[in-house]
Amino acid sequence: MDVSGPGGGSLDPGARVPVLFGHAIAFADNLGASDILPPRASSLPPAQAAHGLFADLGGGLVARLEAGTVLVAGQRLGHGEGGAAAARALGAAGFIAVVASSFADGFDEHCLAARLPPFEVDAPFVFHTGQRMRINAEAATIANLSSGDRQPIRNATEALLARLRAMLDR
Repeated sequence: MDVSGPGGGSLDPGARVPVLFGHAIAFADNLGASDILPPRASSLPPAQAAHGLFADLGGGLVARLEAGTVLVAGQRLGHGEGGAAAARALGAAGFIAVVASSFADGFDEHCLAARLPPFEVDAPFVFHTGQRMRINAEAATIANLSSGDRQPIRNATEALLARLRAMLDR
């Protein structure tokens, strides 16, 4: 059976989304796109904009960012202007996924365009900054390797998995 990807190309029907391992950087509800990337950095190329991530939130967050980070937040993640630029900067900074209880309209699509899997869970508050995470999209679970807590991925539909598999082929 031939499986078609978004660009019309064929995908390996046995392709699977790899299990992701990373560490969390956690925020509360209503983390806006401008909180992720201040507007003054949104017109920069993604690699340069990545240096401005979370700059207005203080606390030395920018200095602590490293490849393999998972952005974890509560409700309405990415609301407001600048969602596409914020997602591209996250991708350029080496983030591997975005986890939230809900995404603002369109922010999940901006994440996918930036090659960042967006996952929805019921209780993202079980993941704290610095804790290790394992994301198994195919099994629709995210595990906190530091505490043992597990969360089912609510939006792990076959349509999302097909899009994530297609990202592997690019």
